[in-house]
Amino acid sequence: MLFYKSEFVEIYYYPEDKMVETRWLGFASSSGYRDGLEHYLEVARKHEIKLWLGDYRLARVVRMDDQEWAAKEWFPKFLPVATGIEKMARVQSDDVFSQMSSDSMKEKLDISGLPFLFSEFKNYENARAWLLEVESNTSEQTEMFG
Repeated sequence: MLFYKSEFVEIYYYPEDKMVETRWLGFASSSGYRDGLEHYLEVARKHEIKLWLGDYRLARVVRMDDQEWAAKEWFPKFLPVATGIEKMARVQSDDVFSQMSSDSMKEKLDISGLPFLFSEFKNYENARAWLLEVESNTSEQTEMFG
């Protein structure tokens, strides 16, 4: 079911799998990016979530000031509402500059200490399959944290 939609991001919640799927739709303005992340908090507060799929294939670069905001202000709010999450998968952007932006963001957030499994994929279907499988198969993953 569609939980939230803007010109920058769509957020879906699938109650049967207790899964959230976020789809970034291109370059987001600062206000659009921050609004999208605030809706991450809202969906996490309103629903029981075990799985999270972030689809960044169409995403573009996140501004440095928005990365700083996400790390300092947003991320500390997200972790307490994400306590039920068991696995999170991220599908990488096709854009090389977006990938560099994502790497910068991961450093700022220090995702090495996440309380759930986190993995990145180049392929959407592989990411979704990894989330929904009972036993993890890491052969298709590009990185694993947690």
